[in-house]
Amino acid sequence: MFYEGTEKRLLVCTNTLNLLNFEDAFWQQLVAQSGAEILSVIHNSQVKAYLLSESSLFVWQDKILLITCGNTKLINAAFFIQQKISKANIDTLLFQRHQPLKPHLQATSFEQDTLLLEELFSGQKQHWRDNYQGDLFVFGKIMPNLITTQNIYMLHGLQGKLADTLQQQVVNKEIVLKQLKLTVFFGDLLIDHFSFTPKGYSLNAIHLDDYLTIHLTPEKLSTYLSIETSFSAQRCDNFIEHLQQLFMPLSTKKMHFKAENKQLKINLS
Repeated sequence: MFYEGTEKRLLVCTNTLNLLNFEDAFWQQLVAQSGAEILSVIHNSQVKAYLLSESSLFVWQDKILLITCGNTKLINAAFFIQQKISKANIDTLLFQRHQPLKPHLQATSFEQDTLLLEELFSGQKQHWRDNYQGDLFVFGKIMPNLITTQNIYMLHGLQGKLADTLQQQVVNKEIVLKQLKLTVFFGDLLIDHFSFTPKGYSLNAIHLDDYLTIHLTPEKLSTYLSIETSFSAQRCDNFIEHLQQLFMPLSTKKMHFKAENKQLKINLS
């Protein structure tokens, strides 16, 4: 069975609204537009973290970050939030797609999505076609306080004892959490996680206004582990090294985000 683990990402920042005051029903509608559903939620005074049937949604006072995978149509969520809060209230919109393993199985392509986005937003596009393949559409202001994501890590071709166990058995979320050793590397975190049937694992973790999310697809046809976070690369280094030893991936791709001189810079390694 093939499952497309590579993500699509939507960041929307607002200049006038307090998004933390929005009811859960609103976020349920937003997520449903993309073809996913909310499974659970954790929160503190600064951020809400919704665990989804396909990835995660994070809500701060002034921005949302919606991440989806599988065959979701994230573009529909972008249109939904534009209609509900209006373009005048949107400072920044970032729409990103990692290159799927099987593009022909996706409902839309990046090119189709951005043709629709450009009818509403005057933005800029960026493409990568080397070690990492992906596409980005950016509209509006790029300020350090708005671009909350600092790092994305993508581990492909998972191997080793744990990967083999996860492929052969039902994924036990407590076993996976214990192996991840998050508290060793990041200290106190509020954690929410879920095991999918037949295969798959997702985790959201928050501390103050920081977030970390992990999504694991252990199926043999598309073994994949992604980590996305607002924590600095320096803080993540030892954790990523631990994951590489744990899963022995065939390849690891790293994306580092930085808002500088009103531009979004993404370094790849």
